[in-house]
Amino acid sequence: MSETKVNPVASGKFKKTRVNSIQKLPDITGLTLGGFHADSGLDIVSGEADIYLCSGTGSLSGRKFLLKYYRRKNALKQEVLEKLKSVESPFVAPVAGYGAYEGHQYAVRPYYEMSALAELLSEGVRFSEEELKTLIIPSVNEGLKAVHDAGILHKDLKPANLIPDDSGEHIVIIDFGISSHAGKNTFVVTDTGMTPLYAAPEAMQGIFHKETDYYAFGITVFELFAGFTPFQNPGLSPEEAARLAAISQIEFPENFPEDLKKLVSGLTYKDISRRNEKDNPNRRWGYDEVRRWLNGEDVPVPGASEGSGSVSRSFPPYRFNGITCHSENELIGALLKNPEKGIRDLRRGLLTHHYFAVDDKKGRICEKAEQLFEHGDTSDNSAAKTFAEFLYRLAPSYEGFGAAVFGNGAYEFRNAGEFAGYIDRLDKEGNLYELRHLFVSYREALKEIPAAVWPAAVFSGLESKASGIIQFGELLFRNEAALKKHLESVLTAHEKTPLNLRHFVLDHKSSLESLKAKASLRPVIERLEKFALLTENTRAFIIVDGVRYPVNWALPEAGKYLKFGNYPQNNGCFRDPIEWLVLEVKGNEALLVSRCGLDCRQYHNRMARVTWENCDLRKWLNSVFLKEAFSEDEQQRIKLSEVVNDDNPHFCSGSGKNTRDRIFCLSLAEAERYFKNNSERQCLLTNLTKEHGAENYDIHDNCRWWLRTQGCEAPLAAYVSASGDPSCCGILVNMTHLAVRPAFWLIWR
Repeated sequence: MSETKVNPVASGKFKKTRVNSIQKLPDITGLTLGGFHADSGLDIVSGEADIYLCSGTGSLSGRKFLLKYYRRKNALKQEVLEKLKSVESPFVAPVAGYGAYEGHQYAVRPYYEMSALAELLSEGVRFSEEELKTLIIPSVNEGLKAVHDAGILHKDLKPANLIPDDSGEHIVIIDFGISSHAGKNTFVVTDTGMTPLYAAPEAMQGIFHKETDYYAFGITVFELFAGFTPFQNPGLSPEEAARLAAISQIEFPENFPEDLKKLVSGLTYKDISRRNEKDNPNRRWGYDEVRRWLNGEDVPVPGASEGSGSVSRSFPPYRFNGITCHSENELIGALLKNPEKGIRDLRRGLLTHHYFAVDDKKGRICEKAEQLFEHGDTSDNSAAKTFAEFLYRLAPSYEGFGAAVFGNGAYEFRNAGEFAGYIDRLDKEGNLYELRHLFVSYREALKEIPAAVWPAAVFSGLESKASGIIQFGELLFRNEAALKKHLESVLTAHEKTPLNLRHFVLDHKSSLESLKAKASLRPVIERLEKFALLTENTRAFIIVDGVRYPVNWALPEAGKYLKFGNYPQNNGCFRDPIEWLVLEVKGNEALLVSRCGLDCRQYHNRMARVTWENCDLRKWLNSVFLKEAFSEDEQQRIKLSEVVNDDNPHFCSGSGKNTRDRIFCLSLAEAERYFKNNSERQCLLTNLTKEHGAENYDIHDNCRWWLRTQGCEAPLAAYVSASGDPSCCGILVNMTHLAVRPAFWLIWR
């Protein structure tokens, strides 16, 4: 940037008010943190931190600094602070130091004598077009470029975060408390907060670009001249005011200069779907456009040639239910699959907010539907019907209307006739597993579908074909007669190998006991159960010529896989052999962990201060999972282990007493010790685990999985991310979308 011209009038305004009201606070006053001595607390009101005036020590002796001591833990992103330390710009407040004291972070920047621009606005100060053009706008534009070049998105640009340096020659950008490091990405998706009055439409969806900062820049310029933001209204909440800003054109006061109107209009243009097309005149302004505007060039204002009617623009990304929809078809399909959350977005104004950035006419459709939900019938059936009608008006050409989606996309049918034909085909092919699954999983939903939508005969047809199916172990039989015939054939086939029948009975013990209630099956089941009384020696030896030889069972090797036990993995109808990774071998014992995430469970069923000793996941693994995954013989080979529950080594948070378990989750230390790198720690989902709610986070179906160690504090538990990175900080224990990788010590032969 060329040398900044100092406007003496503006400089005089900056010097009117100084931050000099000091109030002693007992927290860290008198302490020296990272080379900065906390002299006194300031009475600056801040919801996020206590603020102290500090003196530098050592090489910084004689200089004043401002220290923000954050109340919220993990408030600052270390990668942002590291990047800021490398930024050398007079328009960006440098990071003088940062660290943590008693579990709370702090950051230090230079102390500026003059007031932030927001303080001046609150005193009635306004800035002229000349003051904005010669000092404030050039400074902020260059400051944003320096920040963006370092890969940082500020995300909260506003007058409160702009302050003159002590010379009055530069405006400095401060406060990077919610900033993000975008790295090589062009945008980030985040849930961190922002100030709604300055938020761009995409920011309300949690999506931030460089252009998002420039939108806030435009609102800031408007406020510095006019004294208020475009849609400020004392009768509205900040969130509602921000929503109205997204669905209306900015109305400028009569005295607003035409040249500044161009700048604000360019910086607040809502459509950013073609933001990377540098030659596209209809994209939000950024650094280059502001620089050219400052040089007096006639820069085209985006949207100026689009006319005054209904304006259709490219579809910007929309975050819904954890995914980013890049087209209207993707969004409508997602809303149809999850209308409950779709209604929530509509009532909050998010869909209205988004569609006014796409098409003015569709924005008004959303606005009317939003009002209808505010004042109309909100019962579940009525709301779902109203929402479906709204989606049809919004996108009548969408081909998915009228189709039925079962579950989370497990099945899709164009109409009831297609579903009935599918049931008939399954019956003819003898596919009892899928018939049974459809009947058990969806019978309640099918019974409730109105006859006008799907005829009642659709459900009765499925019921007649599937209600008589009997499940026995991994097998399904069309009726009792077919199962009885199968059991008789098992007896006949193995009458000379009774130990085979013993294993058969033990493996199917629970199924046989439940089926004995059926009179036609009781006799054959009682004949089979007699074989369960036989015994066998599983650790036998051989004597040859008087010499005793033990059987030489080869021990498994660490890093290899073996199969042991069975558990449903492809669907809930039958069990598949479980693959286990050998982590360690000691004597005749081997530590195993499942190759895949075998199921999706909560660590605990509610948010509470809980450790591994008393969590629900431990109870489930050592009762339900143990019995379902292993036969009685297999259970005898699973060691009752002394499970050591070490404290979290990164946060010194206690993980409770040691326990005695057969099945357990790995600890944070074990996950770091037994795997060489993140790639080895990555875990795949099974189809069943997906059906039970586990989420995959990349194209390889990798998932997050639980560790038994407590997180940084209750109620958090440690876990491994989809990329294989152990999270020592943890996640809430009642989260529902993490997978379980059971582990145990296997006693070898």
